[in-house]
Amino acid sequence: MRSSAAFQDANRLALAGLIPFSATDWPGKLTATVFTQGCPLRCVYCHNAQLQEFPVVGGGEPAADLGRAGEGSGGTRGAEGRPLFSDALELMERRRGMLDGLVISGGEPLAAAGLAAALAATKVAGFPVGLHTSGYAPARLRALLATEETRPDWIGLDVKALPRHAAAVTGLAPRAAERMWDSLRVAAAAAEQYGVELQMRTTLWPGSVIEQHLEELQGEVARLGHELHLQWARNVDGAGRYVA
Repeated sequence: MRSSAAFQDANRLALAGLIPFSATDWPGKLTATVFTQGCPLRCVYCHNAQLQEFPVVGGGEPAADLGRAGEGSGGTRGAEGRPLFSDALELMERRRGMLDGLVISGGEPLAAAGLAAALAATKVAGFPVGLHTSGYAPARLRALLATEETRPDWIGLDVKALPRHAAAVTGLAPRAAERMWDSLRVAAAAAEQYGVELQMRTTLWPGSVIEQHLEELQGEVARLGHELHLQWARNVDGAGRYVA
């Protein structure tokens, strides 16, 4: 499997970790889950801050397609202690028939180089693939969904907030934060057109802007034909910042 050019291309996806067994990352499925390294968001409740910085490649540039300029860390793709994507596929092969699929989580996979190749390699290997995303890059999500080769079978879409509140929650520039809402429409259209399984969910905490406007947020998601699943942030202070 490692000798295939297609699977080598998938190794461009910089990973921070691999969980060989999970019952929580894809509802109703037993999966292996990989976590991409790098996320351009700075959500106030983030409990995985170590996944935010993008790894640095040989030329000193972050290994990302859509990251924040100049925010690379000292890690490198394939560095000792970090798995390669081919490791995940080999694990899936060894557990074929025992695992229902592979989930690509993050970090933010849509901001990582090599995502399309990783999705394609997983499907070529014959495994269902799920994608966790905040919808950070709606144009990229649309492109992945447009072709069967790179189309996830399931998407867990983290709805950060209503467009007018997204910048405050994510730390992104207002236009970039508001643009994430387009991913809800893109994903909902793919669910209807291609049968992609879709779960829209949001994270909230007492007193948060999400809780204050939850009914409106639920209504907007319902207009797209989906239910908004709720998950509560743990170990956060009054401002929603992770403190544990």
